[in-house]
Amino acid sequence: MGGTEHTAAAKLVALLDALSGSDSPSREGLTVAELARSMHRDKSIVSRQLRPLVELGLVERSEDGKHSLGWRLFAIAAKAGDQRLLLLAPPVMRRLTQLVRERCHLSIRRGTDVFTILSESPQRPVEAIGWIGRTSPVNCTSSGRALLFDHTDEEIRELYAERFIPGPGPHAATNVDDLLTRLKEARRRGFALVDGEFDADLSAVGAPVRDVRGNIVAALNISAPAYRLRDRITAAGQNIAQAAAHLSRSLSSPPAAKE
Repeated sequence: MGGTEHTAAAKLVALLDALSGSDSPSREGLTVAELARSMHRDKSIVSRQLRPLVELGLVERSEDGKHSLGWRLFAIAAKAGDQRLLLLAPPVMRRLTQLVRERCHLSIRRGTDVFTILSESPQRPVEAIGWIGRTSPVNCTSSGRALLFDHTDEEIRELYAERFIPGPGPHAATNVDDLLTRLKEARRRGFALVDGEFDADLSAVGAPVRDVRGNIVAALNISAPAYRLRDRITAAGQNIAQAAAHLSRSLSSPPAAKE
């Protein structure tokens, strides 16, 4: 951090880091005294530094004097994470399309639907439709299945408690139990694979993208006409899993220093 490590801003960041530390003696927050001890600072100084952070909603103070990271900080972090994802994903997707020579998508989940937010094309004469801004079902798409990797069976059953509509393709899961079986296999494989589930002539593979906390925030997937992808779908799946893992690591790493 060099000459900036003793600035007021740096000291406040250090205070926030201390509150977020996994080795905190209490998961429910820290008192001023506990923070002062952990940071080797004077208690009065820590108290003074905390006051504006609490007023701004960056830190929350409970009735028993425990301090924890506040709602506003998490809201800011979520927005920054979204922007970072949109910034880091395109070059990864471009490399993937160059490698596999098929269209690549970045998608997020909204209930039982998948919403595509980015797409990269290899400009082939025949390719899968671009889906930016469009939705598709979670249960019969590779991206949707990848977005469910961390969901428990109970959570997925609850998601379809009102109604389960099978995908339009001839090989789509017919019920929730069928979906859970296919999801279990996808987790074991490391990527989701669908062939003829959303469309009889469409094959696709997808893998989850995780943020710095390990939570799934999006999914990368490749989709293509089945006649072109089916014979190399396992290799494409391995490629998508590697690309998603690379993007996840990038989201968890600090920006590269500029020369």
